[in-house]
Amino acid sequence: MTRFIAVLLGIAVLTACQTMQRPLAPGQLFPGSVLKIRAPNSEGWMQMHSSNQGMIFVRRGASPDETYAARVFAVALPESRDRDEFIRLVKQRNQENTSPERFSSVEVNYEYTERRGYPCVSIKGIADDTKAKTSSGQQILKLQINSLVCRHPRQQSKGFEGFGIEFSHRGFHPDKALDVQADAFIEGVQVPQK
Repeated sequence: MTRFIAVLLGIAVLTACQTMQRPLAPGQLFPGSVLKIRAPNSEGWMQMHSSNQGMIFVRRGASPDETYAARVFAVALPESRDRDEFIRLVKQRNQENTSPERFSSVEVNYEYTERRGYPCVSIKGIADDTKAKTSSGQQILKLQINSLVCRHPRQQSKGFEGFGIEFSHRGFHPDKALDVQADAFIEGVQVPQK
């Protein structure tokens, strides 16, 4: 389905390994010269990873096999002639980096937007994680992903032309409130003023 699903597999591995768990205050700010990043604005989030490539936050849900992940990541985005080509580029990258053996796409929507003042693609998707490890063994879990992939308005170093912001939920049942949480996290990541 998307590159983001493949990365969530990496998040699950990070969670299992218990790397760099650091509790966060709701909405904690991580200022930077390229992006200002706010952690999700609710209790229970842990910072699992931080580097010049991005940040990953995770938390458990209400049930034992329910998890949430929020991340910000650098994206290599070659030039595109127009909005349709930009959407195709994002779709292609997503498809190239997804394991079809593990994830079965249920629904995915791509929408071009410039509401931030620079080109972005909003992505909403649902997939079945057919090989999820749960407390009762391997199960099929629903994976919901809301993300925004943007061309950075000032950062144009090769390999860092863009950035992605993603909020996801994995569990036996979809989270009907995911859009509200995802939108708040996505809006909390901004390009700093000059």
